[in-house]
Amino acid sequence: MRLRKCSVKLTVAAAFLGVLAFDTQARMTMELGDGELVTTGYLRNETRWRIEHDQYMTQSINRFQLETSWNFEDKGIFDELSFVTVIRPEYDMAHMNDYLTNKRVGKDATKPSYLGIDFNYGNDPIGYAGFDVAFGATEAGLLSTGGLAKNVMQGSWDASTLQEFEVIAHGSPFPLLAPTSTRNQNCRDCQDVDISHSEIAMANTDASGALYPFRELYTDAVIGDWWLRLGKQQIVWGKTDFFRLQDIINPIDFGQHFFFDQFEDIRIPQWAASLQWKGGSIGPLNDTALQLVWNFDEFRAAGLGNPSAAWAHPFGKEIGTFASFNTYFSPEPCVSAATAASHGADDSTVCQEGDGRLPSGFGIPVGLARTHIPSKELDNTEVGGRFEFRLFDLRFALSHYYGWSDLPVFKFDTINVNAATVPGVTANDALIIGLTDGALVGLPEGSNIEVPVAVMNPQEAIQAAADAGYAPALDALQHDNARLFYDDLQVFGGLTSIRYSQVHTTGLSMDYFDDWTGIVFRVESSYTFDELINNTMKADWIDEGDVLRYSLGLDRPTFIRLLNKDRTFFLSFQFFDTWYLDHEGSNTDGYILNDHNRIYTFYWETYYARDTVKPSGFAVYEEESKAWVFGANVTWFIDNHWSVKTGAHIISRDEDPGLFDVGPFASFTLDGNYAQQAIFGYAREGIGSVKDNDEVFVQVQYQF
Repeated sequence: MRLRKCSVKLTVAAAFLGVLAFDTQARMTMELGDGELVTTGYLRNETRWRIEHDQYMTQSINRFQLETSWNFEDKGIFDELSFVTVIRPEYDMAHMNDYLTNKRVGKDATKPSYLGIDFNYGNDPIGYAGFDVAFGATEAGLLSTGGLAKNVMQGSWDASTLQEFEVIAHGSPFPLLAPTSTRNQNCRDCQDVDISHSEIAMANTDASGALYPFRELYTDAVIGDWWLRLGKQQIVWGKTDFFRLQDIINPIDFGQHFFFDQFEDIRIPQWAASLQWKGGSIGPLNDTALQLVWNFDEFRAAGLGNPSAAWAHPFGKEIGTFASFNTYFSPEPCVSAATAASHGADDSTVCQEGDGRLPSGFGIPVGLARTHIPSKELDNTEVGGRFEFRLFDLRFALSHYYGWSDLPVFKFDTINVNAATVPGVTANDALIIGLTDGALVGLPEGSNIEVPVAVMNPQEAIQAAADAGYAPALDALQHDNARLFYDDLQVFGGLTSIRYSQVHTTGLSMDYFDDWTGIVFRVESSYTFDELINNTMKADWIDEGDVLRYSLGLDRPTFIRLLNKDRTFFLSFQFFDTWYLDHEGSNTDGYILNDHNRIYTFYWETYYARDTVKPSGFAVYEEESKAWVFGANVTWFIDNHWSVKTGAHIISRDEDPGLFDVGPFASFTLDGNYAQQAIFGYAREGIGSVKDNDEVFVQVQYQF
């Protein structure tokens, strides 16, 4: 029934596109001033349905792209001069329909997301009801504070607010609540956390950059052998598909549609200057070219998506998770006036509007407090260069880039150490388990249940405990492994931040066409020095290490007469390896991935019916996570303007969840196991972390 309704919606959307296209002129060239104005673009609707578990429409994106180029020849000192604009507004009708009609939240909802299930006491007892479960409660309500349900029980929230959360990592005894609304989070500069649903629907996110809907806006100027491009642009250095090695100048927005869209559609254009010089022949080198790049744009991280978006990456959801931890669990707890009166509690425990307290609070700093975004200043801009040349029949490209890594790394700024049981630390705060419920543990009625804690820098806390002779701390220092301290379950979480670092990356690529086999051989590599990496053996989880990435590609047009007697198949095979040269740890702690993360890809395409029908497909296998991705689609080019494309994407992996160290949060696990699916489990699962996001899609496009 849902698929049938979705088909009706798609028909309406296609008709809407047809009306727009009827009034749209074809590609147009006209004289303007002393130059030529060229206009082209497209109208497109792409509708996607999730086919895992409950089937429903996840996205119906209407996109309009208009490209204009105003070109001049022999204009003043310039041999060529162009002004280029790419405008790309879009709107996801399915996203807004889901949230305007409340279909993706609440008890009558379809499956909230590819990771999420309903948020309730059974699925997430600590997130829902705090420490009630620790006292043997079978449902929420034993304690008066702690857990989001207490905000409802104490009158601070309407009950419907609890429907704005889902539970991820539900394969773990330490589940995670994730927000599905755009409720403001107490997380400074955190990307894509607080944006509205209308902005999500328009793809006007923190990752999209400034000046929406202008996607690109630049000037090209050519003088002799010199070519300058200045403005908001994409700079492409790499030769690989699906994954990037040298192509690192523009971040990628993976929150739009994973890696299923073309890079040109999901790169985040940057404000930059690119200067290229064609050197011709220099000694034995031919076809030489030198390119210098200055990226002066404001820092943009890789897009991971808002937690409520259909293709939000698991890390995007977890950023929302830990921002929620800081928002709802860090504040001091409070109760309603009625609860305080019934237990004879002091008026100071009563919630007061605007005082920052919440019944859900635990009173200690926990969760994600901020993202350290590099400030916009000259020292934080990015620079690089690339030298291309041909030596005999080999084409080489040597590059070096100094810029900011665009993937988030989590750091613990403080941890909350149990000052009642760990020697050497002095309490400066308290974990408040409940207000006005002290009678549960033999305290006077109306008293607090709390544990004294020391909020400290992680390394200083371990050192102080070791100086006092605390065995787990001594073991942690002796083996340079903070997990041995955290695994003692005497740390109640901590306050984290997201960090990025400036790194040097050197790249080398080569391609060669072999006449005898008809194969194009491609080799690409990059070496990053002192890359910032999460290492859970470190007290604050931050480490640096060199990373070598390399790939081998084989491309060949091949006749397969049994399948197509008129056209060749284009076949492409790639092998990727990411090698962490300073790797340490095991499968469940230390570096998130093993020292080698190997990925294999295969792509094919061909044409039928006088090149009007183009089927294609791909397969990706990640050895580390034993995950597969399959994709197949068929495009019908109806005429020079209209095309229809339909296909499917299937993701699979082993059923075992990726378990990894939860560090200072191990105390909040219900089974005491330091290795959980939460936090880094999805990273351990690799591309298989989105395995429940299988989909089919239909795309209707009018090109003009």
